[in-house]
Amino acid sequence: MPGDVVLDPFCGCGTAIHAAERLGRRWIGIDVTHLSIALIERRLRDAFPGIGARYTVEGTPKDLAGALDLAARDKYQFQWWAVGQVGARPYKGKKKGADGGIDGILYFKPDRRTDRAAVVSVKGGETVGVGAVRDLVGVLDRERGHAELAILLCAALPTRAMEKEAAAAGFYTCEAGTFPRVQIVTLAEIFQGRLPKLPFGWSGGTFKAAAREDLSEARQHELL
Repeated sequence: MPGDVVLDPFCGCGTAIHAAERLGRRWIGIDVTHLSIALIERRLRDAFPGIGARYTVEGTPKDLAGALDLAARDKYQFQWWAVGQVGARPYKGKKKGADGGIDGILYFKPDRRTDRAAVVSVKGGETVGVGAVRDLVGVLDRERGHAELAILLCAALPTRAMEKEAAAAGFYTCEAGTFPRVQIVTLAEIFQGRLPKLPFGWSGGTFKAAAREDLSEARQHELL
């Protein structure tokens, strides 16, 4: 019945949560991975615009201290959470092991036809050096023709040498505009809502978007 509570203790990709919301039920979803939680949040935003204020997420980092704590406890969960903050997905799904310097990947269409990628490298330590930027430039050179942009997402503030090395990587120009090839973004900036400058105007293909639900007028009013 509408108003009943649906509990899904292993909510995975969020099918039960989606159905409960569409049918007017209250719901509680539980999952052990930050990747699943990020996917469910994206699914709800796509299907139910405006729903964000109607639910809360518990157990994910809410500030820099929480992010560093997660990084210390489980580096893979931290990486999966971090790449989701910039709209990327884990490079190898939930597989652990060597990643060739790529922790996350997201896609965009620079000319309305061709798919191109932005790669993400995550550094959760309290210090990070210019070598991390040089390694990321090397990844771009290696993936030339597929990856055009790179994001270094780190907990520590970048050094002047890091910023200089990133600037030396140059710019990428497409129909959507001109963008730095390598961008350094700190977790502090993420929590302040400052995201990388990316050509998303052509609708990225990183995740398959959930179809927007065509709800009754009364149900739509509940979501506002």
